Amino acid sequence: MDSETLPPRIHNAFLFQAFNAVSWQICLGSPLILFARELGAPAVVLGLLAGLAPLTSSLQLLVAPHAERIGYRRLMLSGWSARVVMLIFLALLPLAAVYMPAPATIGVLIAIMLAFTTMRGIATCAWLPWVASIVPRAVRGSYLSRDRTYIGIASVAALATSGVMLFNHRGLNAFAVVFALSFAGGALSLYFLKRIPEPVQRALPDGLTARTRWRDLLRDGAFVRLLIFSATVQLFVLSTAAFVTVFVREEVGINDGTILWITAIAALAGIGALRLMRSRIDRLGSRPFLGLVFLWWAGYYLAWFTLAANLTGGRMMLAPLLLIAAGFFGSIYELSLTRLLMNTAGDRPAMTQYFALQSVIVSLLAGLSPIVWGWLLDTIHATSISVGRLTLNGYALFFGFQWLMLSVVFLALMQVKEGNATRTSTLLYHVLVAAPGHRLAAITHRGHFHQ
Repeated sequence: MDSETLPPRIHNAFLFQAFNAVSWQICLGSPLILFARELGAPAVVLGLLAGLAPLTSSLQLLVAPHAERIGYRRLMLSGWSARVVMLIFLALLPLAAVYMPAPATIGVLIAIMLAFTTMRGIATCAWLPWVASIVPRAVRGSYLSRDRTYIGIASVAALATSGVMLFNHRGLNAFAVVFALSFAGGALSLYFLKRIPEPVQRALPDGLTARTRWRDLLRDGAFVRLLIFSATVQLFVLSTAAFVTVFVREEVGINDGTILWITAIAALAGIGALRLMRSRIDRLGSRPFLGLVFLWWAGYYLAWFTLAANLTGGRMMLAPLLLIAAGFFGSIYELSLTRLLMNTAGDRPAMTQYFALQSVIVSLLAGLSPIVWGWLLDTIHATSISVGRLTLNGYALFFGFQWLMLSVVFLALMQVKEGNATRTSTLLYHVLVAAPGHRLAAITHRGHFHQ
């Protein structure tokens, strides 16, 4: 295989990711949160549902040391088959809910999602090592851009369809149809998973084995710095997405179907970001784009604070714009972080354990923090604090605290290094000054030419 090209039959990996995205966008995303809220679940339960997937990812630590011996392909197929079966029960639950008290339905929902995420947690440690073993280092950014583009397109389709189903049908039956779509996506993803190229068996240096002591991984400085950064982002930024959805629904007044359509448009914006990144990230590096995303977060949470504190009008227009832009920058963050992780740990012995350790530590923090965030929001929801002429309600305090916590994310970002990567300031100069200047010069040149 040419070291500078993608392997043959790699399109099956893209299609697996696409249909898998149809599945998880529904069963782990906004439709699940909206269904739980329709049942009357409090914010702490919403936090628990949002946190189950990352919490059960800790099972990777048990499986990762044996993943290469078991086989990446075998492990993925077994886990994904089991999780798809659980989606049948999720699709039937809204139909059964009319015969059950709401607390019992919520309990069954939690049990189903616990089983689903457990199967996911066991199998998911095999995915990134599989990809790293078949995709050459020089084209990983290009691969990830295409991979995320397929995910984005599928997400748009899934969310738009779900939005149509829920827009004029607020009954529980509509959720049954939406969850059935999740099952169909999961079943189709299995078809393409079986056709992805076989993982490449790595030859290790003499005296080394694929299994390494966990504490030895924590002596790898570059890996630890990236781990700390990604953990702080999950803890203070990504873990609160569910509560942004709740704020938009209950405080801004946007209905469920429209929220899903906005989320679909946000995924479409993310596809546009991936297209822009495809030809640039392997050349410029991941680090400058992480800096760019941090600047966006600083403005993003400040904007939610001003909306919650009624310092800014036009809620019905600004809230959707923020959600759409979050999709754009979210794609940039996810692509940049995954590429940097693959290039940091993907060529090391015991790479499966590196990926698993990163996933588990970050996911445990992310899994616990939505529960804490939910408890905090339930606690301060009715709070009102006056600061001069400014009155801060519970949501304003919530978003204000998040904005302050970005200082921790900034300190962690400053420690992340990447060789041969350009600076964030250079990227900003190119985006804001050089590129517009070149376009303006080209337009002016054409204008003079036609005179």
